[in-house]
Amino acid sequence: MDTIVFVDHDSKWLANYKRMLTPFEEELDCVYFHHSEEAMEYMSSHPTAVLVSELDMPVMSGRELFEMMDLLSPATVKIGMTQVRNVADTLNILNQIKIYKLILKPFFLAEDLIVPIRAALEHYKEESQGKSTLDKAEKKLQELNQEAEKLQEKLAEKKQKHDRVLHAMLVMAEADLSFPVSDFDPQKKEKAKQFCAELLQEFFQYYTYEKKNLIFYLSYLKNRFHRAGKSCIFGIQNKVRMEIPVTVMNRIAYVTFLTGFLCESCLERYHVENVLEAEGEEYVLQIWYDWQTEAEGKEKDPEVRKLYENIIRGLQEALSDRMAEKTGERRRVLKLFFQREEGRQ
Repeated sequence: MDTIVFVDHDSKWLANYKRMLTPFEEELDCVYFHHSEEAMEYMSSHPTAVLVSELDMPVMSGRELFEMMDLLSPATVKIGMTQVRNVADTLNILNQIKIYKLILKPFFLAEDLIVPIRAALEHYKEESQGKSTLDKAEKKLQELNQEAEKLQEKLAEKKQKHDRVLHAMLVMAEADLSFPVSDFDPQKKEKAKQFCAELLQEFFQYYTYEKKNLIFYLSYLKNRFHRAGKSCIFGIQNKVRMEIPVTVMNRIAYVTFLTGFLCESCLERYHVENVLEAEGEEYVLQIWYDWQTEAEGKEKDPEVRKLYENIIRGLQEALSDRMAEKTGERRRVLKLFFQREEGRQ
C-alpha cells in the first residue's frame, strides 16, 4: 500500500485529517507529523507516494519542504494546503514550485480531502508505471546493445575467417598462374585440380566448420597420415599446456595437415615430426621431414611436384604470421610462428 504523509503544525487540523480519513484506513496508509523536519527524516528512509502539507508553517515552511522533496523524491506527488486569507501568497508560491493540487482551508467534508488524495495516488501510479515501462525499455535497449556488440564481434570473427579463405584461394590461384598449367596435358591438369580440390575441402572442414579442439585435430591428423607399416611416420608432439584460441588453433591444425598432405601426395614413404610449443607471445610449430627425389617418390613428374610444393608453401606462409625454412639435401626443417592473440602482429 502506498504511503501518504501529512504535515501540519496545527494539532487541531491533524486531528481533523485523522478523523476524516478513519473510514478509509483499509484503503490508505497515512502517517502524520507536526514538524517538517520529522517528516523529512521519515521520508528519507520510507518511500512516499503523496505528501500533503500546510504551506504556512514555522521553521521549515511547506514551500521549503516541497523543494526538499523535489531533491529527495521527485516522484512523490505534492498537495498543498493553506488558509483562504493566504491565497495571494499561495498563488505566488504555485508559480515557483510544482504542486499537484491545492486544498483551501477551512474545509469540513471528508470528500474535500479524500478526492484530491485519490487523484494524487492515481497520478503517482501512472507516473510510476510510466517510469517502470521506461526502465524496462532502457534495460531492453541495453540488452539489445549488448547483443549487437556480440554480433559485431562474431561478424568481425567471420570476416577474419572469410579473409583467410579468400587469401588461401588467392594463394592457390597465384601458384596455378606461376606455372604454365595451361600447357599441362589432361592427366597433369586433372592431378592439379584434384590436389587443389582436396586442399579446399579440408580447409573448410578445419577452419570454417570448427571441429572440437586441438587434441581432436591432432588425433585426426595422426590417424590420417601415420602408417608405420608402410614406412609413413607422422609424429605429433603438443608441448603447449594451455588452451589455444579457436582461430589460431584451426590455422595450426590446417598448416600441420598441409605438410602431411604434401608428403602423402609426393612420397612413397616419409618421416615427419611436428612439435608445437609456446614461446613468448607466439605458438611455434616446428616440422622436420625427409624429402625424396622425384625418382624415389610417388609423384615422379617434376612439374607437378613443384606445383604442389609452391601451393603448400604459399598456404603455410599465408596462414602463419611468419615462417622460416631450412632445406638440406634430404632433410627439411620448417618453423611457423603464430601470434597467441588473433590480429596481433
